[in-house]
This record gives sequence, C-alpha cells and structure tokens, in this order.
Amino acid sequence: MIPIVLASVLIASALGCGTPAIEPLTSRVVNGVDATPHSWPWQISLQYERNGAWRHTCGGSLIAANWVMTAAHCINEKLKYRVHVGKHNLVDLEAGSKAILTDKIIVHRQWNPVLVAIGNDIALIKLSESVALSDHVQWPVSLQLRLCCLTSPPATSPAGAGCPPEAPLLISCSRL
Repeated sequence: MIPIVLASVLIASALGCGTPAIEPLTSRVVNGVDATPHSWPWQISLQYERNGAWRHTCGGSLIAANWVMTAAHCINEKLKYRVHVGKHNLVDLEAGSKAILTDKIIVHRQWNPVLVAIGNDIALIKLSESVALSDHVQWPVSLQLRLCCLTSPPATSPAGAGCPPEAPLLISCSRL
C-alpha cells in the first residue's frame, strides 16, 4: 500500500508547482545562487537532533498542511527529526518560521541505500501539527491533495483528518 501512496505523491508533485506570493528570480535554484527570500514557500528544512542541537540534513516539500515529501536517503530511523517551515536563512531568527516535530515518517518500503540505482528514494513525513499558511509558508497551490483513509467504508478528508492512526492512506490530487 505504501508504494501506491508514495507513487501518488510523486506524480502529484510532478504535475506542477504553485505560484508563490514572492516571485523567484529563476525557475530553479542551482549552483549555490541564493533564492529570493521566501520565493519557494513549500520548501522545508529537515533537521535531526544530535547532542541537544538541531542540524539541517535535507530539504523537502510541504505537500499538505501536515505532510512533507523528502528523500528516503535523508531518513535514519535512529534519529529524532523536526521540520522547519518558513525559513530562508537557517542561522537567523525569522518572523513566521516555525519548527514542527514529526508525528510519523514513512519511507518507501523498497528503498535500499545499497541499491540506490533501483530508485524508491522517497519518504513522507506527517507533522505533529498543521502549518499556518502565509506568504512564507505554502504548499503548491496548483495541486489539490486529498488523503483518503483506506478503511471500510473509505473515508476521505482534507489532510487525512479523522483517519485512524493505523489506517493506510492513499493520496490523490487534481490540478486547480
């Protein structure tokens, strides 16, 4: 079931990107060129805790109010993680940014760090709380994601609200 969920998210994210409130300078950030602050409002900082300090390890994308998509190679089941939203500079204190602990991390069950070429390098992170949307924190607005509980009978709700914790989820989307 998890492969279906992860494939749905990957396809959903590939269908398009949102239009941020703050226009980026380019269509992508490459070669260490700084982005316009907050022009990629769905971008998050995935951080792990070590010796009482939080350290950035990877980026990810906010795909719903309480879900993030990242790479499976960023996840180590022995570490504690949090997601920082609304950041441009990881060192500075920034108004509107917030660190949120994770509630659940789902790594693609066929991810194999030894056989990277096979693919499946994807993970979903459920946040312990929903984010407050702003000009600095958004998910891609051209996608409308719905998480469906695969229960009997199926329950559909925004961001999986009301789903039993053990229920598998199916992510579907439509372009707005």
